[in-house]
Amino acid sequence: MSRRTGLARLAPLLLAACLAPLVAPGALAQELKVKLPPKPFGELPPPPPPDYSQPRYWAALPDRADAADVVPDNDPFGDRQASAPVDVFYIHPTTFNQASWNQPLDDARTNDWTDESVIARQAAVFNACCRVYAPRYRQAASAAVYAPPEMKAMGAYEFAWGDVRDAFRYYLKHYNKGRPFIVAGHSQGAAHIERWLKEFGADRALARRLVAAYPIGIGYTVGQLARLPGGRGACRTPTETGCIVTWNAFASDATPQAFIASTQARYEKATGTRDGQEIVCINPLTFDAAKPVAPAAWNLGALPARAGVGLEAARQAGTGLAATEAGRLGARCADGALVVDALPAQGYAIVPLPGGSLHFNDYDLFFQNIRVNALVRSEAFLSQGRQARR
Repeated sequence: MSRRTGLARLAPLLLAACLAPLVAPGALAQELKVKLPPKPFGELPPPPPPDYSQPRYWAALPDRADAADVVPDNDPFGDRQASAPVDVFYIHPTTFNQASWNQPLDDARTNDWTDESVIARQAAVFNACCRVYAPRYRQAASAAVYAPPEMKAMGAYEFAWGDVRDAFRYYLKHYNKGRPFIVAGHSQGAAHIERWLKEFGADRALARRLVAAYPIGIGYTVGQLARLPGGRGACRTPTETGCIVTWNAFASDATPQAFIASTQARYEKATGTRDGQEIVCINPLTFDAAKPVAPAAWNLGALPARAGVGLEAARQAGTGLAATEAGRLGARCADGALVVDALPAQGYAIVPLPGGSLHFNDYDLFFQNIRVNALVRSEAFLSQGRQARR
C-alpha cells in the first residue's frame, strides 16, 4: 500500500478529530460520508475479547520480528531492543474506520494498516532506548468521534480502555519484571494514557519506575496535569523523569483557535474553573520548557514517507524507514499549539487538516529528536537509580 493511499484511508479519522469542535456531530458524519453504526453503542454485540497471553494480540513484542523493529536507513543507533534496560508500553491511535463501534481484532486489513502507519512510524521511534510492547486492542472507531449524543459513542472509548488496561496488567505481570518503563501513544492512544495516569498513577511502586509519559496529539492543560495522582506536571527539561511530554503540531499558517477553545472548554466543564487552563506544549526540538522556540538547525531528523514500511520490511532486514533529514524545519510553542515553520514541499505526504492541524505528523516531523530524547531521558532515569543505590 502506498503512503498516499494510506492517507486517503486515514483522512476521515483525522478530519473527524479536527472538525468535531466546529461542526455538529450529525452534520460532520454527513459531510464526511462516513457510515455510523446502525445502533447506539451497547446495542450491538461487541467483538470477541483479546487474550494477551497469545502473541497475535500484540502489535509489537521485543522478542520477535515486527513493525516496531524498523529504523531509518541512516539511523546511528539501530534496533537495541535485545539489550535495552527500559521498556515502552505504546498505545496506538485510531486506525479503524468501519460502521462498527470497536475494531474486531481479527480484522487483518486494519491490523496491517496499524503496523504500517503507526507501529513502524511511531512505536519504532523507541526501539533504541527500549523494548517495545504495543497491544492490539478493540479501539474505538472513527465513527465515535462524530456520532450524535444519542448514539452513546463515548462508551466505545471506555470499552477500548478496558482492553488497554488488561494489556498493561498482563505486561506488568508477565513481561515487565520490575524494569523502568515509558508509556507512549498518540491521539486515541494519548487519551487512554490519561486514563492510565489516573488509574495507575497512584501506585507509588509503579510510579517510581515511570521514566516519563509521552501522550502526543491530544490537548492537556496545566490544571489537568496537576490534578493527576501525584500531581505530575509537564517535563521541564530533557532529562526530567516521572513527568509528561505532549504537543500538538500545526502549520505556520494554521488557525488553531478551535483546538485551543475546545481543549480549554473541556477542562472548564470537567473542573468548573478556568484556573490552569493554559495548554501544555513541550517543543520536541528542545524538550525544554524554557526553550519553546527552536530553529530548523535543531531538528535532528524528520522522517520522510516511504511506501511499505510495515511487517514485510521488518522481516526482510530490520529496516524499512527512509533516511531522516536533519535541519528540515523549526517549531515554536504558541498559546499551547506547536507551530511548525516551513513545511517540506514534497516527500513527507503532509496533509494539513482543517485549522492547519498536522495531527498525522506529530511524530515523524520530529522523529530523531524524539528518539534521542527517549534515550537521554532513560539514561537520566537509570543514572538516578545508580546514584540512589550508592
